[in-house]
Amino acid sequence: MEPEAGGSTWVPDRVPTWIDVAAGVLSGALFVSNLTTTSQIGWTWVAGGFVATVLVAGPLAQSSVGNGLGGWFRAIGVIGRAAVIVAFAVGVWAVDEYVGIPAAIRTGLASGVFLGVAVFVAAHVLRSRAVEGW
Repeated sequence: MEPEAGGSTWVPDRVPTWIDVAAGVLSGALFVSNLTTTSQIGWTWVAGGFVATVLVAGPLAQSSVGNGLGGWFRAIGVIGRAAVIVAFAVGVWAVDEYVGIPAAIRTGLASGVFLGVAVFVAAHVLRSRAVEGW
């Protein structure tokens, strides 16, 4: 049976890599870790983080806007991508530090994102029926 690369608005038009799988497994492990070690999880925020992640990684990423942003992100190179990721992390930290996001919201959103990534990667692997390369 040949691997199926795409044909869906939910998963990328490529076969997933082992790095994708590792990211999905790590995200699943972080989700389970949050469930077992944190007493303050806002389940509404988990649902919101999950839905937002799946929509952003799926249909939005496959849209013309997503393709444009993806092209720009690849064009800025590794250093540029690292700078964008660090700037985002600093921005999240600054908002939390100066606005004070309640722990239930922080943990809930993070848990939803972790679960969304794990489910998205699993769907991508199941849809493609293969994993190739790194």
